[in-house]
Amino acid sequence: MTSSHVSVPAGDAEEPERPARLFGRSALVYALRFGALAAFLIIWESASRTGLVDPLFASSPSLIVAKFVEMVSDGSIWPHVAATAGVTAAGFGLAVVVGVPVGILMGRSELINATAEPFVAALYASPQVAFLPLLIIWLGIGFTSKVALVFIGSVIIMIINTETGVAQVDPRLIETARSFTASERQVLTKIVLPAALPVILAGMRLSIGRALVMVVVAEIYASNLGLGYLIFQAGGMYDTAQVFVGVGILAAAGVTLTAALRAFERWYAPWQFDARQTG
Repeated sequence: MTSSHVSVPAGDAEEPERPARLFGRSALVYALRFGALAAFLIIWESASRTGLVDPLFASSPSLIVAKFVEMVSDGSIWPHVAATAGVTAAGFGLAVVVGVPVGILMGRSELINATAEPFVAALYASPQVAFLPLLIIWLGIGFTSKVALVFIGSVIIMIINTETGVAQVDPRLIETARSFTASERQVLTKIVLPAALPVILAGMRLSIGRALVMVVVAEIYASNLGLGYLIFQAGGMYDTAQVFVGVGILAAAGVTLTAALRAFERWYAPWQFDARQTG
């Protein structure tokens, strides 16, 4: 009796190795990141302790951690964090709610694009921070004016990125869907938005950085609370450790929100992530 032999395609044989390869690459990336950060902090701390860097001007990691623990323990940091988080969430959320639909309309309609494009270009080219005095005059010094500045600084990026992502969708996919009698709503939800999602999320990541910059500027000039106000006051008193506490919290917030958007992209559009990993 002859034994049967089942051949396994080469691609199937290599498939189990792919997750292990991706895991190994991710582990290496994280190891390099943490190693570089640890080396930077060690050099900074050593330079401060040996006198190469004056702690008055650059502080040190140990002093920054001590200041952070002190502010957390006495509760003085939380009102500033809450104020900044509230303004950022409101301004950024409003920018997404307005910017994504406007960008979709501009990307899908040449008439709307031709009408709105000059206004979008003018707003993008202008320094949005310059609107703060007008916003204070119109809306007063308070929550509303700060939210408005964050919105103005963030929405323009959302509009441009969304319009770009929608406009770059392969027209052959849309024509194929329409040939199967797909409605405009189905084309939008099944073809356009999934294809444009990575570019839209890239716009959100860029908008997060712009939103944090805008909220700091607004809190410096139009607030008595928030991380921007905290940084400004600490700088005036030469308390560089407290300055770095505020900056570190803002940086950590930006990194966390960016990582969350990347995780959402991996979950909702995994083919984009796979293409980058195998490319």
